[in-house]
Amino acid sequence: MISQDLCNELHDQLLVERTRLEQEISNLAGSGSRADAFLEDESDAVDQHPADEGSELFEREKNMTLKRNLEASLESITEALRKFDEGTYGICETCGKPILEKRLRALPGATHCIECQSKLEKHPRTAYVH
Repeated sequence: MISQDLCNELHDQLLVERTRLEQEISNLAGSGSRADAFLEDESDAVDQHPADEGSELFEREKNMTLKRNLEASLESITEALRKFDEGTYGICETCGKPILEKRLRALPGATHCIECQSKLEKHPRTAYVH
């Protein structure tokens, strides 16, 4: 098990990271990054150079991908904070063994030990079958 001091430190880190991610997601959402949205003064009739259209589409897609990645990170942080509330933080979801302190320091939102995470990445559909 991890020490109470480390537990408090990691909890604080997760709270700070959650706030940062929420702010970044909010900033992206406010920047009009939806790929399917046109600006009010845009229309299909506007004659744009194909390179301009491609650049604009690329930026929209990039922002949407970034937002999805940030949301996934936020979800893992939220899950880790939930585990704190339940008293199960630092325990692997798959095998039930403690997650190494070194891993938690590097990745406070980790929910699997290194061995189980490796299996999950190699075989996503069968990683939970023992």
